[in-house]
Amino acid sequence: MDSPYHPGFGARPAVLVGREQQLTRASASLTRVANSGTAAPSAMVLTGARGLGKTVTLGVIGDTATERGFITASVAFDSVSDNVQLLAGRVAEAIAPLENRRATDVWSRFRQRLAGLSIEVNAGVVKIASPSSPRRSDDAQSTVQRQVLADLLAGGAQIAATHGRAGLAIFLDELQEAPRAQLVVIANAIQDALASGNAPLAVFAAGLPQTPERVMEAASFTERFDFRVLDRLDAAAAERALIEPALALGITWDPAAAALQAAGGSPYLIQLLGDETWGLATPDRGDTIAPAHATAAVQEIQESLAAGMFRGRWGKASPGERDLMVAIAQVVD
Repeated sequence: MDSPYHPGFGARPAVLVGREQQLTRASASLTRVANSGTAAPSAMVLTGARGLGKTVTLGVIGDTATERGFITASVAFDSVSDNVQLLAGRVAEAIAPLENRRATDVWSRFRQRLAGLSIEVNAGVVKIASPSSPRRSDDAQSTVQRQVLADLLAGGAQIAATHGRAGLAIFLDELQEAPRAQLVVIANAIQDALASGNAPLAVFAAGLPQTPERVMEAASFTERFDFRVLDRLDAAAAERALIEPALALGITWDPAAAALQAAGGSPYLIQLLGDETWGLATPDRGDTIAPAHATAAVQEIQESLAAGMFRGRWGKASPGERDLMVAIAQVVD
């Protein structure tokens, strides 16, 4: 019987718990945009350590937006790409199926703005090229990109509305990875687009705990973004996340305490330990997963983390960070 646990990056668990507050808030924002035909008052940004389900939660919000008739565009930022062009390209790909060959003002402006970032839409096909025009000074280039991207976001939302859709919803993951100069452009463009008035636009993003500082350093007004922290699951939610997927297949845990304690409320570790335990127990319907299976799985995971993730994190740490981790370890254990 296949494991009901999904420990992969961004993989949605069989039972999603502990994120009801964030999902409800996002749903309310989508409702407001769809009802008013105007933009959300601010971008919603989920923050938290790795493994707490930011990408999964962002994906669930995206599914909700799609179900409600929004056109959606998603992008994960990185430190080496032109994230401004990457975002514009995703918006173009999302809007392209609605392409109207008639030279309406909205479509004409949308195509012109895409061309400004070396992006072309032709018969529903999006082509992205390297910029061919001479580069301006950094400040001038940023100003132009800000204006172009803001117009693209607002224009895309307007096109979606004219085609009977609820609006445009943008999803940005790994927000902290974008270089500062690009964050300046993106943050200002988002603010300009949200303030444009008649554009039904919603923006949702996610990043590590340092994301608010990174974003506010790039643009101080982003302190008014709707930052929402994702924390570890409480005991009740963690227990549900571990036990309910097995119960759905007619399998019980006896008990789940060892795995739950080792996971410490981390959604990722719950999935990882559940999957490892499942592989060791190889249960069939009606079976019970024994404590020995969970204990063995905890040991396997600890060895794997020590040889991989923890070793990598230690290698990247500065001498001061290493001193801090050693001091914490001495106090805790």
